[in-house]
Amino acid sequence: MSRRRRTGWPLHLAGRSRLRALLWIAVACGAVLFLVLALRLLRGALQRDPTWARIQHDRVLRVGMDASFPPFGVVDEQGGFSGLDVDLATALAERWGVQARFSNVGFDGLYDALKIGKFDLIISALPYDRTMTRDLLYSPSYFNAGQVLLARSDDQRLRSFDDLEGKVVAVELGSEAHQLVRRLARDKGMRLEVSAQREAEQAVALLRQGQADALVCDRVTAYGYMRGTDDLCLVGEPLTDEPYVIAARPDSPLLMEQVTEALDEWRGNGMLEEMLGRWF
Repeated sequence: MSRRRRTGWPLHLAGRSRLRALLWIAVACGAVLFLVLALRLLRGALQRDPTWARIQHDRVLRVGMDASFPPFGVVDEQGGFSGLDVDLATALAERWGVQARFSNVGFDGLYDALKIGKFDLIISALPYDRTMTRDLLYSPSYFNAGQVLLARSDDQRLRSFDDLEGKVVAVELGSEAHQLVRRLARDKGMRLEVSAQREAEQAVALLRQGQADALVCDRVTAYGYMRGTDDLCLVGEPLTDEPYVIAARPDSPLLMEQVTEALDEWRGNGMLEEMLGRWF
């Protein structure tokens, strides 16, 4: 037997040891390479989205809203913000481990303030505007403010707009609801009476008094009429769609991806519905 075999590892064990060492080296090199690539991807992603990079660095999410539209957003005398949109922004900030900071800006000035970087997101009962999609990034809708059909809770006859044949529908004079009801009745060949009132409160009073069978108005207004009472209810599906969305600058794709991911998850697990229920 050779000296090598007497004093060293058996050849088959020595080969396995070398193979194991090579495998460990390969794994280590692979891990280092993966880390380098991940860091490069992260650096590139942050460069592609300076807004998301700033949020991560400063740990602050800046939100612009017109805090004069309850229940979506209001501000008290002490400067405290509250409302559905405030809860939404706060939940986003908590999800990302940052602080939400709010700016109160008139609705007509929101887009300009976003453009110059005064804040990162507009969360302010903002209707989707397809003409702005080249200049902004929009999230999926989190609320449909379209026109709806409102009826008395004790009236079981109505299931949809089609059930209004021969009935009285109250609307506010000259409103979108007024035009919609006339158009739907014409297109469907329906006979119904449109009771157009100068004030929205007069229209809902007709419904409550039984002088109208239904009322058509936007969903925000309808929820206001139903708040704190159980005498009115929504009937059927919305008659129109007016999605409220969140907006970001076009150089904020990662930020909008995170917003979209959160809304999709909250819609799936019921959290978004809980937020709506809290304020409506």
